[in-house]
Amino acid sequence: MNRVFAIVRMQAAGRRDGLVWPLVILGIAFAVNLVLFGSMGDEMGDRPVTGGLASVYITALVFGAVAMAQQFPFALGMSVTRREFGAAIGLFTLAQTVIYAVLLVVLQAVEAATGGWGLRMRFFGIGPLDTYGVPAQLLIYGVPLLLMSLIGIALGAVYVRWRTNGVFGAITAVMVVLGLTAALITRTGRWPAVGDWFLDQSALSLFAGWPSLAGVLLTALSWIALRKATA
Repeated sequence: MNRVFAIVRMQAAGRRDGLVWPLVILGIAFAVNLVLFGSMGDEMGDRPVTGGLASVYITALVFGAVAMAQQFPFALGMSVTRREFGAAIGLFTLAQTVIYAVLLVVLQAVEAATGGWGLRMRFFGIGPLDTYGVPAQLLIYGVPLLLMSLIGIALGAVYVRWRTNGVFGAITAVMVVLGLTAALITRTGRWPAVGDWFLDQSALSLFAGWPSLAGVLLTALSWIALRKATA
């Protein structure tokens, strides 16, 4: 276990940019929206969610993929086992997710307390998030962020195992499955039922429950790819 924590520290040292850049991009997106909404005055009335919060989730995916692709070969060269590396990157990603989730919950609380930063702007708020307590809010923010990181890690694992062709093959396979699923739903006229199913789900289920299951699947797939990957 001490060796795993040593690898976590190594990853933290090698991923300073990956830790900082999501926050930098989030800050830039927030500043842009703040200026934009401030320039509108009262023209827009009640403001919708800006969508800028998605920036931190997208960067989490990107840096998850980059971390796996860059650090795995280096770790193997340092005689780190695949199991140790997998455990270390999992712990690091979980810790990163907790830190970001706490930060987002705090910022959402500040946004609510200041009336949307004095502009009725909803940047950090997600739907009816105020109706949930802090533990549920942490899950609603954190689990999708963890899922995005795991998607990136899975793509990185596919890359170190099968290189570029593997990544494009995986993306193509996902697109085909999604396309066939959409075609089947359209063919059977089940879109209203799909919509009703989403409406019946709570925010906790949609943002934390189902993404958790997807995260478990991605973790298993990543390990399958990683266990036979070479530098």
